[in-house]
Amino acid sequence: MWDNLRRMPPGKTMIPRRRGEFYWRQFAIFKELGIRTVVVGMFDEVDEGTAIYKVSNDTAVRKYFVTYEGLPSDWYLKLTGAAPQMMRGEIPWSATIPEKLAFPRD
Repeated sequence: MWDNLRRMPPGKTMIPRRRGEFYWRQFAIFKELGIRTVVVGMFDEVDEGTAIYKVSNDTAVRKYFVTYEGLPSDWYLKLTGAAPQMMRGEIPWSATIPEKLAFPRD
């Protein structure tokens, strides 16, 4: 959320996370292109809505926070762990997050 930086009204610059689909699709594209190494560089970018570490869906002030939309607090960490399985061919390629995905260390 960039409201303060852009001097916008609170909540104006919120971008939905789309439940991880955009994030997963990037890995699927990399696999299609034959890319073998990917670096996830936004572990803690909360202000940009790209953080992958554990967060709560319950915020003190709900109105101006993008949450994980009711998904588990470690959803993006799990996707980050599962994506290399797809890229290595250990699980089938999928353009969207598979309904049944074996997360590492479940």
